[in-house]
Amino acid sequence: MKLIHQVLTASLAVGVISIAQAETPNIEPGLWEYNTRMTVEADFPFPEQNDTTTECVTAEDIADADTFMGDMDMDECEVTREEVRTDGANYEMTCVQEGMSIDMNMAMTFMGDRSEGLITTHAETPMGPMKSTIEMTGRRIGDCD
Repeated sequence: MKLIHQVLTASLAVGVISIAQAETPNIEPGLWEYNTRMTVEADFPFPEQNDTTTECVTAEDIADADTFMGDMDMDECEVTREEVRTDGANYEMTCVQEGMSIDMNMAMTFMGDRSEGLITTHAETPMGPMKSTIEMTGRRIGDCD
C-alpha cells in the first residue's frame, strides 16, 4: 500500500506543478483545505480511505513547485501525457517500484478558490490486480497565518 500512498502524494504534487507551469493559473494563494476519498477494487478487502488536510499555498510555493514532491522518487515514474491549462490539467503517468507497475490518469480542474480532481490507478501487485479511484476537492478557506 506504500506505492498507492506515494502515487497519491505524487498526484497532488503533479497538480501543484501544473499550477506552476500554467501562465495564469485560476487559483488563489491562501489557506486551502483538501479532501480526498480513495476507493480500491481488488481481490482483497481494502477499506475506503478519507482524509482532510489544510495547507498554506503561497505564490512562492507555486513558483517553487518541486518542494511539493516530498519523498516521491520521480525517477521511478514516466509522465506519458501532460496537458496543462489555466483552468486545469490532465496527466498520464506510469511508475515502477519494487517490481510493481502502476498506471495513473489524473484530471484536475482549477476554479479560483476551489479545485477538483479525479485520479484513477491500475496496478499489478503481488496480491493481484488493483484499481483505485481518488476523488479530490480543495477550497480556499482564508488567508495564511
